[in-house]
Amino acid sequence: MKPWFPAIIFTTEVIASVNIFGNLLTVIAFVKTDTLQTPTNLLICNQGFLDCLLSIDAQPFVWLSYTAWGVKQALNNKWLCLFSMFSSRITIVASIMALMLLSVERSVAIFCPFRYYTLVNDANVRKAIITSWLLSLIVNVPPLFGWNTWRPGTLCFVQYIYPTAYNVSVYTLFCFSCLILTALMNIGIAVVAFKKSRSVNPGTIANPEANITVNSGSFKITKMLLKVVGVFYLCWMPYLILTIYYIYSATATMPTWFQVTHKFSKCMLGLNSVFNPLIYAYGNPQFKMAFERLLRMNQ
Repeated sequence: MKPWFPAIIFTTEVIASVNIFGNLLTVIAFVKTDTLQTPTNLLICNQGFLDCLLSIDAQPFVWLSYTAWGVKQALNNKWLCLFSMFSSRITIVASIMALMLLSVERSVAIFCPFRYYTLVNDANVRKAIITSWLLSLIVNVPPLFGWNTWRPGTLCFVQYIYPTAYNVSVYTLFCFSCLILTALMNIGIAVVAFKKSRSVNPGTIANPEANITVNSGSFKITKMLLKVVGVFYLCWMPYLILTIYYIYSATATMPTWFQVTHKFSKCMLGLNSVFNPLIYAYGNPQFKMAFERLLRMNQ
């Protein structure tokens, strides 16, 4: 056991507790507040649910990987190891896809405003969410059906139990395709939204297309979701970059500083989820009022 493992467990559990509370609050606010039940907020609710689930699903992996008892169990129990890895990674993929769906919704609002209410409705959003969950399952299920390198005595870490071919051709390729597409969409959204915010007076109706974005409050939603995306990349990129280097490095033993940095970068995944409810409360008055009502802060 490494000397920094207890610190990782403590940090992970503190972040997980705050994360579950904040994102569960988001989900409850959506369910109990009729005015929040819009297609856009359904996507936000999906993101909040997955953020909450990420902290829960990561628990088996954390305790099997960073405690002496857990490591001992995982060394000799194939399915315990595989399912702990599966549960955490399926939620990671689903979270990436949830962010992409939010970006697609904003892209439609910005680039196709006159078709927005035709394309973005409850039925289509539900279908998109279900499809994203199914794709997450498909991407992560192969190791459970034999595409793994687990052997008795193998540490339960991805570089030891998943073959490089799977990580390259399936998992990494799929995740980075989603991340690159999401980044490109948000760059376009940010550029167009910035131009419209500078060129359009909200009180005029000279440009109907622009006013759909500004006057309807869509521009505020766009800014809020751009913050969500920005925080996501800020928190996730260190982990993703270090993990890819770790998996494909020819070095058998990584230096201690790299191991510590890589392990603690996983904590930032949960930290990203902590920020999201704060962004919703700050950027959406309806969410803020719903949070205050649930927490009895307005009494």
